[in-house]
Amino acid sequence: MITLSVQQLALLGIGAALGGAIFGMIGFAYGILISIFIHHGFAAADVVFIVVGGAMVLNLGVLPRFWKELRWRAALPYILGAALGLPVGFYLLRQLDPRAIRAFVGLLVIAYGLFALRQQSRQPFRFTGTHGHAVDGSIGFTGGVIGGISGLGPLVPGVWFGLRGLDKMAQRSIAQPFGMFIQGTMLVWLLASSTISRQAIEGLALATPVMLATSFLGLKAFDRLSTARFQRSVVMLAIVGAAILLARQL
Repeated sequence: MITLSVQQLALLGIGAALGGAIFGMIGFAYGILISIFIHHGFAAADVVFIVVGGAMVLNLGVLPRFWKELRWRAALPYILGAALGLPVGFYLLRQLDPRAIRAFVGLLVIAYGLFALRQQSRQPFRFTGTHGHAVDGSIGFTGGVIGGISGLGPLVPGVWFGLRGLDKMAQRSIAQPFGMFIQGTMLVWLLASSTISRQAIEGLALATPVMLATSFLGLKAFDRLSTARFQRSVVMLAIVGAAILLARQL
């Protein structure tokens, strides 16, 4: 028997539909869209579980579409950086005032996004060899810290791929392995460190078919987007997500 109210079901359905479509189009930001809605009808811990679990389901759902293009070796520096950054984010979340941390993260990502918009008309950053891996690893580390604090880990690498001059398929081919690592690690941490409510499990189960259906519509939009529009969409959604995170702390 479903325990969710009509209001919760409505918020969940709208958020899952929009979040799935955006994920299909750019490869992340499902959490940004759905949390706008379900934040008003679910407990904070349930929101985090639905966001992280849903993003993992979406990554697995679109995996066949991008499987041959995935660049695991190129994603490795980001993943290794995130492996170090996630525990730092979890620690900070437990030790410091969560509202202050998330406000700082929101401001940081907004500034980063505005910088990225300014740079899009300029030459991309070029790094090679060990230096390039170190820089990419530091971006993964930052994404891991932010992911542990707020669940928005893919935002930082997502914007960085555009600054590196990658085309839209190259960006998806690295973002997907990174996202699966971040979301899988966070799911394990959530399940091990907290009690997941029945409403959270119901919410994720009911959202899954909706978000998967609309993600395939988003994939059609992805195929039609130019790389320039794809990159601009990524940055704008990163800024929107950070602004929403910041507004919730005020």
